[in-house]
Amino acid sequence: MSKTSPVLAASLREFLSLSRILTGVEDLDADLGRQYLDRLASTPFQPFVHEVLDRFRKFKPEHSIVDRVKQEILADDALRPALCQIVLLWFTSAMWDNAAFPPALRYGTQEEYWRYSPENEPKELR
Repeated sequence: MSKTSPVLAASLREFLSLSRILTGVEDLDADLGRQYLDRLASTPFQPFVHEVLDRFRKFKPEHSIVDRVKQEILADDALRPALCQIVLLWFTSAMWDNAAFPPALRYGTQEEYWRYSPENEPKELR
């Protein structure tokens, strides 16, 4: 991972922790997460993602953190689209370019969209 400021590193840690909860995937790629966080900063969702991470930052590590995310972040109608955007990014690399309807989707690079896990990598790529 490239050198980042302590503030950005903290935001990335929080983004990855929250993303693990939202996606149910434990081993998310930190470099990819940094790219996604950078991309989110240039969308209409940026202030909402900032608010989500601010709220998440205040949670103490505990066994009920998933419940707190559901009750205190996901239940907030204003923040839910930002959470959906985070999940959409991790599973498709797509982002909504606007918050209006119909949404305009922008996809990431091929590297962001598809990475073979070793057990699924085609034999010719091993």
